[in-house]
Amino acid sequence: MGIGRRGWWRIGLAAALCAAGTGTAAVASGAVPLGGRTAASADEQRAPGSEDGLQVVNVSVDRTRAHGLTVVRALVANLGPHEVSDHFHATVKLPKHVTVEGRAFPDSCRYDDARRELTCDFRKGLALRRTATVLLPLRIADDVRPGERLSGGAVSVQDPDRPTRTVPSRAFTIDVQ
Repeated sequence: MGIGRRGWWRIGLAAALCAAGTGTAAVASGAVPLGGRTAASADEQRAPGSEDGLQVVNVSVDRTRAHGLTVVRALVANLGPHEVSDHFHATVKLPKHVTVEGRAFPDSCRYDDARRELTCDFRKGLALRRTATVLLPLRIADDVRPGERLSGGAVSVQDPDRPTRTVPSRAFTIDVQ
């Protein structure tokens, strides 16, 4: 039994969709050239003021119960165009009504109670297109009620290759169930 005339268009459509999906994923990952240029050379030709260098690309916090424990996860990425060979710092500003409980990651994190900030040193720099993670366990205060949203948290990064540039921070909130 062969494939009838009507079956070929389905195979062709499936092949086209698979190829398009694979090509999109490959371009997004920088695995294939973009318009005749490699992803690295495209990064080097970005317009001034565009996002590059070290950036906080994601901050997530799990919902937690009143009096519970949650973890702030912050992801810092080196968007290029060059490796960051010097150490850099990530700073986490804590919302009110939370305290640090347990060990933060990396181990180099220091908490300043007066400023309600945690500063984490990444001593080895960061290779191009690589990420660094901050994990911060937080305890919700006893006076917080279910349904409250704790705002005022933010994560920022200091880029040693651009010391005068202000890198935008990422705000976060904690939803208490």
